[in-house]
Amino acid sequence: GTGHSFNRLGDTDGDLVSLAGLPPEITVDRERRQVTVAAALRYGDVATRLHAEGYALANLASLPHISVAGAIATGTHGSGEANGNLGTSVAALELVTADGELLRVDRETDGDTFAGMVVGLGALGVVTRVTLDLLPTFEVRQYVQLDLPREHVDAALGSAYSVSLFTDWRTPRLNQVWRKQRADEAAPTPDWLGTTAA
Repeated sequence: GTGHSFNRLGDTDGDLVSLAGLPPEITVDRERRQVTVAAALRYGDVATRLHAEGYALANLASLPHISVAGAIATGTHGSGEANGNLGTSVAALELVTADGELLRVDRETDGDTFAGMVVGLGALGVVTRVTLDLLPTFEVRQYVQLDLPREHVDAALGSAYSVSLFTDWRTPRLNQVWRKQRADEAAPTPDWLGTTAA
């Protein structure tokens, strides 16, 4: 895919399978509040379509061009205490196994087997479709605070819908805290947890 997971997992001198030619399906199931998408679709495209239909995903990849199946398979993009990685919203997977079998697994029917397949790093087959849980659409705002004292890390991580911390490992403080919160919640004070507003 985009190589965003910073490893050599997709590097090969053998055959490399691309999902780019799959039909770009997005099928919303309003009754179950789920969406089934073609694995190669990018989070930016899926989110735009869902928003137009009044839905959202609980969490998104950090960049809009990252593919749904690729980001899920590598266990990435969880932030803060309450927002699990992208795999936590997966309700079902469809994949083609090495012997050519088309396999569908889901949370309700396949339990622990399903849970062990979601972050599969591509080792279990080629994922072709992913079914994701939906939320009603919502808006977020991001506030960036500077110089968080390390003793406030736990409080910071639990302080908003999604929280990302950044450091250069050179100082006893974290350089930046990106707090994404629902737009209807109050903004943090400028000196929140001993920081300064960016």
